[in-house]
Amino acid sequence: MKEENIGAELRALNISLLRYLAKHKVRTNKEKSDYPDETRGLQIWVIDYLIKHQDEDIFQRDLEKEFVMRRSTATNFVKKMEQAGLIRRESVAYDARLKKIILTDKAFELQAGMMTKKKEFETLLRGDLSEAEIKQFIATIQKIKHNLQEQ
Repeated sequence: MKEENIGAELRALNISLLRYLAKHKVRTNKEKSDYPDETRGLQIWVIDYLIKHQDEDIFQRDLEKEFVMRRSTATNFVKKMEQAGLIRRESVAYDARLKKIILTDKAFELQAGMMTKKKEFETLLRGDLSEAEIKQFIATIQKIKHNLQEQ
């Protein structure tokens, strides 16, 4: 009997997700996309996160924690979103070192199309899974993440 390997299964799942996203990537404006070519993948989840937390001051470190990014990765990511005109950074009165991240009007305009794509992707992932299976899967993933954070 073959021994189950969590690491290999997670790697295979990640590769499948990346291949699907690459195959179904956002089309350019010329191809009548709902949102610009530079808006894809993680940017959609970050914009959604920022919309849900728009009444709070959100900083780069919050994105690092929420999306499990290294500081250098987050810095480049935030810069790209800023260059795409999706966010702007603004100083806060209580600490001159910090710059909160604010969504631009452009990001809000793109919200509906992005959320439709996100919902379609989530529906695909859920497929024929029962609610119990989904809850168990999420609980298991959270435990694995916790195990990794302990190290």
